[in-house]
Amino acid sequence: MNVKLFILSVFAGASVMSGASLQAMTMLRFVGVEDVFQSLSISNVDKINFALFLTFSFSSLIITLWAGSSILRRRTRVGGLLALVGLTSGFGSLMLPPIFGYPLSIYGILLIIVGLALTGLLGYLGLNTPGIDIKTRLLTPVDIAFVAVFSALTAVITGSTGMVLPSPTGGYTNVGDTVIFIAALLLGSKVGGLVGVIGPVVADLFVGYPRWFVTVLAHGSEGFIAGLGKGRNILVQVLLLLVSGFVMATTYFIVNVFTKGYPLAVISYMRDFFGQALVSIVLGLVLTKGVEKVLPNLIKK
Repeated sequence: MNVKLFILSVFAGASVMSGASLQAMTMLRFVGVEDVFQSLSISNVDKINFALFLTFSFSSLIITLWAGSSILRRRTRVGGLLALVGLTSGFGSLMLPPIFGYPLSIYGILLIIVGLALTGLLGYLGLNTPGIDIKTRLLTPVDIAFVAVFSALTAVITGSTGMVLPSPTGGYTNVGDTVIFIAALLLGSKVGGLVGVIGPVVADLFVGYPRWFVTVLAHGSEGFIAGLGKGRNILVQVLLLLVSGFVMATTYFIVNVFTKGYPLAVISYMRDFFGQALVSIVLGLVLTKGVEKVLPNLIKK
């Protein structure tokens, strides 16, 4: 049963994202763009609207897959609750185009509705399927203190290096992910995810990056996935850091395809993954191992 529910989560998330892609193409044609395989020239308002729409859609995909993986591990109640969160995010992607005044893609909207129906079914079945009862602990005062410190460090390093290393395709290059990885590997997914959200968003607001909400998803997911490597061997940590960097870069890539065009999106992807994530992975691992040796009791908290 749990395997079937995981497969259901894959179909649900894929349906929402496929419909969102069709809807995004309809929105692009409305502003005079027929082909994403060229550099796009659209207004900043449209870029923000498209990015927000795609962020809600991609959030629904990621959260729904997270729900399915939780159910697969017999954490059915957690998975059911996550599916409801994914359903809420998906409703955002359904409602934003008419709110912003864009025409609707019939097939795109139908696919999104089908995906939302499957997500709702996943949530219902998850909440009503026997599984392991997991008691989720809230953040401790120590966790909150670490989130504050590491978020501040992330914001400073992200903003300062970003101002020095602007990107020719828009946005900026930085090594702030280094601090996210250190926090995640030392303190786990909750702290890593929160640092990934707070630090980079503060830096975006400071630097003036208008699509900061994409950062919430991209770097929040990055920190959460990296945090799964806490206490694991070095090979598992490297693998999880690579996956987290891939998710971060791919999130920006999907948005960039519909706001910059495919050619510039590919260049940005190369920068985000190879120039930013990989460098930060190396620095993060080296510094984390140093902290573990100097403060061995820290990783036991």
